[in-house]
Amino acid sequence: MRKLWAMMRVAEGQSRYYEAALWSLRFIEARRATDRRFGAEADAKWAAFRGDFGTSARIDLLLRDADAQWPGAFGARSVYDLAAVARDEAFGAAWVPLDDIDAEELWRRIVATPAPSSPATALAQIAKAWGIALAPSAIEAIGATDRLLVTGPSAIAATIDAFARGSDLDWHDQVAIIATPPAHRHLAAVGAAIVNATKSTRLFNHREPAGDLRAARVITSPDASPEDRARVDELKRG
Repeated sequence: MRKLWAMMRVAEGQSRYYEAALWSLRFIEARRATDRRFGAEADAKWAAFRGDFGTSARIDLLLRDADAQWPGAFGARSVYDLAAVARDEAFGAAWVPLDDIDAEELWRRIVATPAPSSPATALAQIAKAWGIALAPSAIEAIGATDRLLVTGPSAIAATIDAFARGSDLDWHDQVAIIATPPAHRHLAAVGAAIVNATKSTRLFNHREPAGDLRAARVITSPDASPEDRARVDELKRG
């Protein structure tokens, strides 16, 4: 039953997921300027390789590759909390790719638009793809010894931006995020790539154990889901 429910959520938000994932990848690739995934050189390599594959396959291959480079940051497994999918697999056998016509339209629109120029604009574009408008969320300075417990898309985005601008900070070790809705999870998961972390985001839904986080500083925003906010309160009480 849980697997069926998870796949229903995927079907409802598939186009949003793909758009948000491509905006994420556009920002990452523009920042590193490798021509590995976008641009004339990448197009030429795809034309030589593609055979009978369509744009949908191209997008999935790019996201699989990025998810391997930044574990858990680009795959649907993290976004939709797909419990039956292995942690090193981006999609899983049951995943249904984007329709080729829709994929081609999305690809052309994304590559025709300038890439986001900063972590903050990238996060805003990812959120917009999911139908979310991020609110300004001021947070106190973060030090290398701080441990953070974060929930709410605006709080998640503000924390990612702070880590992207900071130094001597460790995204994986210092931050735990409670996020259950796919849109919130997507922002959290891709944070690892935006801050160029070598390990995945520590990401939990409101039902699963997250360890002892009583000493962590809470960063939350009003757009957190009620279930996630309640879970943060419960974790703080121990």
